[in-house]
Amino acid sequence: EGIMLLSDHRCHTKLFYRKWNPAELSVPDRVMLAEAELDLAISMLELPAAPTFAETRQRPLDFLAQAQEDLQSCMATEASHQPSRKLRNWLQKLQTAKETETTSCLEASVILYIFKVLNDLQCAALGEQCS
Repeated sequence: EGIMLLSDHRCHTKLFYRKWNPAELSVPDRVMLAEAELDLAISMLELPAAPTFAETRQRPLDFLAQAQEDLQSCMATEASHQPSRKLRNWLQKLQTAKETETTSCLEASVILYIFKVLNDLQCAALGEQCS
């Protein structure tokens, strides 16, 4: 089933749709989730763009890159952590989407769901206090 995102960017995957809330995940899973979402968001923001957007995106890109670096430091302490089944299935869906969806679809998805990504980042940062 295709869904429409921003001016005709057709996607075949509901990339950010999940039947679960990140608060249901363990803290290490939340960190892995936020890191994977940030990785996609950053890769989309780094694509070539018009000069005005290239300048405008730099501060958000710097923030997201710093957050990703911080998450990677957290993940280094949990190097042996294996993702839960819920997260593993979602990570597989994300990987498949990266390989099969168009760049336009991925860009549109990131733009539409950037606040969800930021909420997931906040949940990872809150640790056990996320609800």
